[in-house]
Amino acid sequence: VVLNHGAAKKNVLWNWDGYGPDNCGGIYFEGQKDTPWGKRFSFHKAEVQDYLKQACRTWIEEYGVDGLRFDSVHNMPWGLLQNMTHELKEHYPDKILIAEITPENPKVISDAGFHSCWVHATHFDSLKIMKKSDGGDDPSKKMGMLKNMVMPHGFPNIGGVHSVLGSHDQIGDRQDGNEDGKSHRYYISRLGGKGNWHGRAQCRAWFAFQNCCRGLPMTFMGSETLQEGWWHVDQHHRFNWGLAEGDDVHSAEMRRLVTASNKLRVAAPGLIQDDVRFVHEDAGSAVLGFIRGSSPEEACLCILHLGEQQWENGGYGLNTGWGGGTSWRLALNSQAAEFGGFEGSAKDEVQADGGGKIFISIPKWSCLIYRPS
Repeated sequence: VVLNHGAAKKNVLWNWDGYGPDNCGGIYFEGQKDTPWGKRFSFHKAEVQDYLKQACRTWIEEYGVDGLRFDSVHNMPWGLLQNMTHELKEHYPDKILIAEITPENPKVISDAGFHSCWVHATHFDSLKIMKKSDGGDDPSKKMGMLKNMVMPHGFPNIGGVHSVLGSHDQIGDRQDGNEDGKSHRYYISRLGGKGNWHGRAQCRAWFAFQNCCRGLPMTFMGSETLQEGWWHVDQHHRFNWGLAEGDDVHSAEMRRLVTASNKLRVAAPGLIQDDVRFVHEDAGSAVLGFIRGSSPEEACLCILHLGEQQWENGGYGLNTGWGGGTSWRLALNSQAAEFGGFEGSAKDEVQADGGGKIFISIPKWSCLIYRPS
């Protein structure tokens, strides 16, 4: 829901119920400033506040939505946000309330009352790593970025909403592909396009990794089908149903990875719990290992590798932080042949030595998930 301003075009509330064309748009906008997206609402008026609250209730009661994502709440009065979230939680305790705030701030949860907050840094830090810029080429800084994606600082379990492959803000383009220096693109187009093997592997690894992170994963339509270019509502750039329903091989591989990763997130309790424990950090080789979940029935050992090097025939030793002698079974491999990778890229089952270390194969540009067997 966009409650921080009125519509920029065809604003049906303009001059509604009073005033004229030279009087600031009437009772809903009286005394407010313009924004690049439309006139700000008159937030100080109780009637306008009630109207905005009723708009939220309409989406919930008449359309049956599971929750609401609030646009740009840093451009709304903090007290109004507190009052609005309190009332919505009271009336609809099973609905999730997500805030977009720039820069992201945990106080939007702890003080303003939202359940979750968009974490923009996840996407932009991933680009720094891929482009090797702004610290992304420094092994230790890169490891720090990845760890903050896994466990966003200051945010509770579902507090962070990740969109590592980009949201409408980074993929949508209203200027025929030229917005912000032609930077608005689907992630695959930033990595060489759907025909690029490395680009496809990297998209799969990032998606699987995102589903391992603490928080809520979010995917913008078209990312799961490897749609290219930019998104817009026109017929040439809207969602391409041909990729979703057709026989494009690479799109089908990505969709299978997305399906398998999502199913694992549902089936593995550890991936949605609060527990995160970093057990292996190899900054030089760009390998990060962490445990989600606290018991053998719940635990997932998540391993991300972002680099060209690969280890075959169990050639990489990785600390599990778990008891010695534990057997680990492969639950997901983003480089599996069915997803567009290759046969034998990872070991199906391994057993830890007395110190809890396992010796595994790690393919280039991959995310592996093991569970105790």
